[in-house]
Amino acid sequence: MTYSFFLTLSVYKNICIIPDMSISSVALVNGQKNSCLGVKFRENVAENATSSYQKSFEGVSPNCAHTSSAESKWYLMRAAYGQEKKAEEILMQMEGVEKAYVPQWYKERAFGGKKKRILVSIIPNNIFVRSSERVLANVVGREPLAFLHFSYQPHKDEFGRPIGTGRIPVVIPDRQMDSFIRWVDADAEDKIFRQTSFIFKENDLVRVTEGVFEGLVGHIVRLKGQTRVGVNIDGIGFISTAYIPKNCLEKID
Repeated sequence: MTYSFFLTLSVYKNICIIPDMSISSVALVNGQKNSCLGVKFRENVAENATSSYQKSFEGVSPNCAHTSSAESKWYLMRAAYGQEKKAEEILMQMEGVEKAYVPQWYKERAFGGKKKRILVSIIPNNIFVRSSERVLANVVGREPLAFLHFSYQPHKDEFGRPIGTGRIPVVIPDRQMDSFIRWVDADAEDKIFRQTSFIFKENDLVRVTEGVFEGLVGHIVRLKGQTRVGVNIDGIGFISTAYIPKNCLEKID
């Protein structure tokens, strides 16, 4: 079950937030040859951020036992205000945690009348952790991670009745997470973020074969009159690349 949290994010380096009506999906067709390379972000940024954190819950005794890769998944987690990087550092030292990831951008801020570029989180207070639920359940909510907790989504049957506790941790599929990381890392203008998921008219998946978004997998969409690749990321929303020439896309199973 896919569930998107509605997050108010800081918007950095020309990431656009657009309404539903400006998006339409299209089929992959042959196009003329063009450069697939992106261009660098301009330095001006816009900010619209809110900070929140999840209430603490009773944990169990810490136990960082080894977890197999088959058990590992990407979990969306929440830290107390401004503590996501601290959580990342602690988690990366723990046995059974494969990866902790806090997506960040450089942002200009004024200090004493002078502008400086500093790293800030794209999604304040959120961290993405690859491990098993068993390992994470034994460490979150307790020292030294008393400020870190799972993000949850509803868990109900077809009649809307709660299953178990009525909620389960948000898990992001590997392919989505891989595309999200590639999207974050891509140094290109006019990337797009939307805080809700998008219903694609075409189910065909494509992979970007060249340029700064190389390897990103998603669906072709038409935005601002341009061909782009869009992806729904569970727990985050909708992202899309900048313009991608059609000859830089390949259809995949």
